[in-house]
Amino acid sequence: MGGQSLKFKLVSYKLCPFVQQVFIALSLKGLDFDIEYIDLSNPPTWFTKVSPLKKVPVLFAGTDQVLFESIAIIEFIEDYAEQKTYPSDLFERSRDRAWIQFINQLMWCLYDLSVKGSEEEYGSTVGTLHKKLDELEAASHGGKYLFGDSFSFVEAAVAPLLLRLSYIDEIAPGLLDEVRHSNICRVNNQLMADANVQRSAHSDLKQAYYKLLGKRQGYLSTFLPEKLKSAESMPLRY
Repeated sequence: MGGQSLKFKLVSYKLCPFVQQVFIALSLKGLDFDIEYIDLSNPPTWFTKVSPLKKVPVLFAGTDQVLFESIAIIEFIEDYAEQKTYPSDLFERSRDRAWIQFINQLMWCLYDLSVKGSEEEYGSTVGTLHKKLDELEAASHGGKYLFGDSFSFVEAAVAPLLLRLSYIDEIAPGLLDEVRHSNICRVNNQLMADANVQRSAHSDLKQAYYKLLGKRQGYLSTFLPEKLKSAESMPLRY
């Protein structure tokens, strides 16, 4: 961008998986950035002015440029940085973008999983999730990562999803099937050991996520210890 060096600030809420995607993308590019965590249940006035959707992530680029929506921010990061992450091949580049959209829709499957009130509804939603994971598994190439040997924006997108699946699997086993989804599970192991992925997760993310599951009071919350069935106020969307 004309040799300019922009100062970046990422506005975050600790539970948001889409902020994690942007965090990983910025880190992957080696870009310096600050991060500011806000309380979405009581957001600062300035945030409501810069985020039309009243959601995170928001990225400040310089003093007066602001972007919202994770996909738009990641596209900006790709165009801004000298080092490119998307494949040079036109088809492969478009394929990656399509699977990122697919993965983002899977995030809402996790939401559905957490709010279903009965064991039967929960089991049905797990079945739907597994079928979606079947599609991602079938499309993956069996390289180090999902579509080859390079860490891509697909991995940046899927890492927050797999992290949350792992959290749920710890209290209600059966979400991650190493036989049925062997490629995904192998990639998950790679991602959970990746420094950028580890840094993208707020230090309190796991406990906060369990508290969020408890507050939603779905069938899944019955697997939680009582101390994690939170009564504190928090946004329910993530």
